[in-house]
Amino acid sequence: MDQATVVAKNASLRLKNSSTSRTLRVLDTGATVDVLEHQDNWYRVRYGPNVQGWMEASTVVTNETKNEIQKLVAASRHLAPQNTAQIKQDANMRLQPGRSTAIIRRLESGTRVEVLDRVTMPRPGSETSRDVWLNVRPSPSEVGWVLGNLVDFDVPGDIAQYSEEYVYTAVKTINRVQDTLAGQINWYVIGERKPGADPDIDFERIRVFTWNMKKHRYETAFRTRSMRGVYPLEVGQEGVNPSFRVYELSEDGATKIPRNYERLIGAKEEGTEHKKHKRHKKRPDFLCLLCFLCSVPSSHTQRNWNF
Repeated sequence: MDQATVVAKNASLRLKNSSTSRTLRVLDTGATVDVLEHQDNWYRVRYGPNVQGWMEASTVVTNETKNEIQKLVAASRHLAPQNTAQIKQDANMRLQPGRSTAIIRRLESGTRVEVLDRVTMPRPGSETSRDVWLNVRPSPSEVGWVLGNLVDFDVPGDIAQYSEEYVYTAVKTINRVQDTLAGQINWYVIGERKPGADPDIDFERIRVFTWNMKKHRYETAFRTRSMRGVYPLEVGQEGVNPSFRVYELSEDGATKIPRNYERLIGAKEEGTEHKKHKRHKKRPDFLCLLCFLCSVPSSHTQRNWNF
């Protein structure tokens, strides 16, 4: 027999496993109960020596689930978030992706989370529809899965006007520069996804935003054409130069192919004709990000990116 801890405010202990059944007790957060039985999203429990009833799974966490949560937290500790997001309506955070997996707790609308991963699964009862599940981290001690349609991805306020109705499923800062008028400015690499795109794809375009020091505004330094991008979008440093890596899903639907981008220099779209630099000629396996002159004036902040 397992024990469980109440994690919801004013959790109802009911006569039957139905949300319309009579409430026997209202339990406070932190109260403990003995778990006698598990049916779908309900636990039959005993509170104290004499009171037995049913509680919704989203209102309690069993000791067994706590142990699994600790394992998930430890395994994901090294994972950098792909973006931040907000829960747009109350959502069950689950131990694993799936509509019938164990519920960790209910996340209230407005809860802030970090997005770590994204998977798709067949929707129960449907031969064609698929559910998108996001692996989220509401706090350093919590990790779980929520349905993707209950989550709104964040868009950095300074580039929100350029989003063009894309969902920014991945947002990474790749550089910071100091503008004499605007102050400190971030450069971004973005994973963009249109609503209704292939559900197995995390993003379908990559876009790089840099800052024009003369005109004091953001500009698109690079943007890919259609791609089958999947998490993770990774950023790094090649000496003093920012770099990033994306992964593309191969046609087999399972293999992730890495694409490395380093030392960007330019504001053109992928596929434009350009002169190859020496490093690009030596490393034909690299994807070229095209040549452009960066407007950052000082040698300390200049980022001439090529391959």
